[in-house]
Amino acid sequence: MRYPAGIALDGNGAIFVADSGNNRIRQIKSGGVVTVLAGSGTAGFLDGSLLEAEFNNPQSVVVTSSGVVYVADTNNHRIRLINEENDVVTTYAGAGISDYRDAQVAIQAYISKPLGLAFRTLTKDLFVSDGDSRIRIIRPNGVVETVLNGAGHAGFSDSSGLSARFNSPSHMTLNTDETVLYIADRRNNRIRAVTLTTLAVTSIAGSELPPQGGGTLDSDGAYSGEVLPGSQLGARFNQPYGIAFYLEPLNVGGSGSSELIPGRPALLVTEVRSHRIRRIIIGGNVTGSPGESLATFPYAGSYNSTSGYVDELGPGCMFDTPSGVAVLPNSGGAVAYVADTGNHAVRRVNRELPSQLHIRLLAFDPKMFSDTGFKAAYNLKDTGLDNYGYYSVNGPPNNETTHAHGTLSYAEESHHVIMCAYASSEYFFHFRGSLQVEVYEDHSDKHHGNVNRTYVAWTGYSAEDERAENVVLSGGGMVLLSQPISNSFS
Repeated sequence: MRYPAGIALDGNGAIFVADSGNNRIRQIKSGGVVTVLAGSGTAGFLDGSLLEAEFNNPQSVVVTSSGVVYVADTNNHRIRLINEENDVVTTYAGAGISDYRDAQVAIQAYISKPLGLAFRTLTKDLFVSDGDSRIRIIRPNGVVETVLNGAGHAGFSDSSGLSARFNSPSHMTLNTDETVLYIADRRNNRIRAVTLTTLAVTSIAGSELPPQGGGTLDSDGAYSGEVLPGSQLGARFNQPYGIAFYLEPLNVGGSGSSELIPGRPALLVTEVRSHRIRRIIIGGNVTGSPGESLATFPYAGSYNSTSGYVDELGPGCMFDTPSGVAVLPNSGGAVAYVADTGNHAVRRVNRELPSQLHIRLLAFDPKMFSDTGFKAAYNLKDTGLDNYGYYSVNGPPNNETTHAHGTLSYAEESHHVIMCAYASSEYFFHFRGSLQVEVYEDHSDKHHGNVNRTYVAWTGYSAEDERAENVVLSGGGMVLLSQPISNSFS
């Protein structure tokens, strides 16, 4: 692929991609088979059979429940329709002129550089964001109508209908009952919500300026209650672009997707300047965000907004200018696909739930074990460092969010560290000194009860004793023990 931009999924999980640099629409079917759905690869304009038709920098796609595919053919200033069953590409709207005009006949309208699309099944209306910062509707009878930002002036105003203003609105998505349209308002650094019955526009997240530091700690937060770990100013974005709505299960920590219960409304949003995927919980009900207060979280991509290409867990992975995003239907957000434009790739993001990893440490005088026959010369304390012991736990490469360390400086001092750990990841443990150490994982499974899996049970008797090893976790319910371990040291 070459600069994939927009992405959509049908009800069967087939993926449709606007392969903008190749001027084609691609399809990824089950098993990872990639085919050309439409487009000859030549930049131009031509209606006709699927593989003879020509596109020019297509930026987004949307697929209906009946299998019709609409394409924002950006540099042709048109909306195209792909009917795979009839092997034909036609112009659905737009006269191919980079100007502005509504019309009673769709192909007579002027739609300048269309970008985002959203299809409303209830009314069969197609929403289009254009290069003039307007939101247009193409009605099923062919009427093209401007419904938001009538003047076409780039700016910001939370208002209703034609009085509302946007600044480079990008991709759009509808909620489950198709009553609210969410828009990634790119250059306003905001997520906007449109109530379709009244066309009232509100900003649900973001502010005019991007986060100063650029990283996750300057970007995420909540608007009321105890502020989540992150920005004291609430959620902030750096050019949000792609957007996808889904219902996140209230029991998101449950054991299987078949048992997921639709619950709180949520969004996944891509940021082209911060190279990240963000998760927005619209309805609150999360720790630190009481009641209905919105909250945002980092989901995938570099925690310090660095571009690159790395497949890794959460903030350890890297994207390069991620654009379109789509959530697999009926997955509750557990699976999403991202058009990673700068890496010329389509990436799959699987939600992986953590287990609690416990690290318990006790500094002690090993002479209490003298009756065990241990005869070595005791050197209890590191006099240079003035402590009994040291420990560190490092997570996967590039993922500094799973890092813990500390020192124990007096006899009988104890530490109990609890951290989120993931079964797909490798962790490096290092312990040194007169310590008793236990590292174990707690996992609760409704079929098997509480499972305790121990990875390290070690005792150091002097300042020079140390233990270091890499461990890949088994947890998250993926491998269940028949009986919990009650005492690792037995």
